[in-house]
Amino acid sequence: MSKVDKKGAKTPQQSLDLQDSSVQKEQDGDLDFVLKIHDGHLHDLEISSVANLLSALGRIVDVKEASFNTIKEGSTTIAVTVPNDCRSLAMSNVLKDTAAKHKQIARIQKELGKYGYHRAEISYGTLKDDEVYEPKEILYVVPELETEETFTQEESLDGRLTRLQKGRDKSDHITIILNNGNEVPAQCSKKLLEELHPYFNTDKSLRFEGEATYLSKSNSYQLTLKKYIINKFHVIEDVSLEEWIDDFRAKGASNWAKHDDPIAEWLKERQD
Repeated sequence: MSKVDKKGAKTPQQSLDLQDSSVQKEQDGDLDFVLKIHDGHLHDLEISSVANLLSALGRIVDVKEASFNTIKEGSTTIAVTVPNDCRSLAMSNVLKDTAAKHKQIARIQKELGKYGYHRAEISYGTLKDDEVYEPKEILYVVPELETEETFTQEESLDGRLTRLQKGRDKSDHITIILNNGNEVPAQCSKKLLEELHPYFNTDKSLRFEGEATYLSKSNSYQLTLKKYIINKFHVIEDVSLEEWIDDFRAKGASNWAKHDDPIAEWLKERQD
C-alpha cells in the first residue's frame, strides 16, 4: 500500500521487507548442498538424529564459509548453503573418497538405521520456499547399511555325520555334511547322541528332523543355514534306481503309472 499526503497525492511507502532469500541466493550464485532422505519423515526423527545428520552433511561439504539453510518436512531435507566462490571446493569434498568422508557417511547410515530408512542422497541445487526441491545433480547416494536377521523354522535335512565336540551344557555339538557338500553345525541331546554314534564318519545317509536357524542379509537374497538342532532322525535306506522308479510310478495320484518310462515323460514335459 502507499501513503496519502495532505494534498491527496500518493507517495511510495518505505519498505522494510527483506528481499526473497531464494532470489538473492541465485543472484549471488550461492549453492545448496542437500541431504534428502526419501522414506523418512522429520517428525519421526529424534532431535539428536537431526543434529547428527546436519553435522555429518556439514563435515562432508567441509567448507568453513558454509551456513545452515533449512530442515524441511516431507521427504526429510537437510541443507547447508555454500558461497559461490566455495562451490568447487564443496563439490570436490562431497565427491572425493576419503576415510574422513566414510566416517561421516557411517554416521548418516547409523541414524537412518535407527528408523529403518533406506534411501538417502546428497545433491546440490537451489532450495526455494514453497517449491519442491529439484536437484541439479545427485553427487552421492548413501549406501544402504547391510543388516542381518536370523529366523528359526522346523525343517528336515538329509546328510551324513562327522566331527563331534562335547558341549559344556546339556547338548553336544556335531557337524552334518549335507548332500551338496556344505557343512552345518548341529547340536543334540546326550541321549540322542548315543543313538547317532554308530553313524559318525560313515557313508550312511540320515534324515534329521529339527530346528534350522537361518541368517538373512538385507542386501542379499541368499539365506545361510547357521545352525541346526536335531530332535530326531532316521536312516535313509539305499534304494536302487529301478526301485525308485517303481515307487515313483506307484504313486497313482500323479498319473505316472500309465507310462513305461516316467522319467522320459517328465523330461518331455519340461521341454515343451
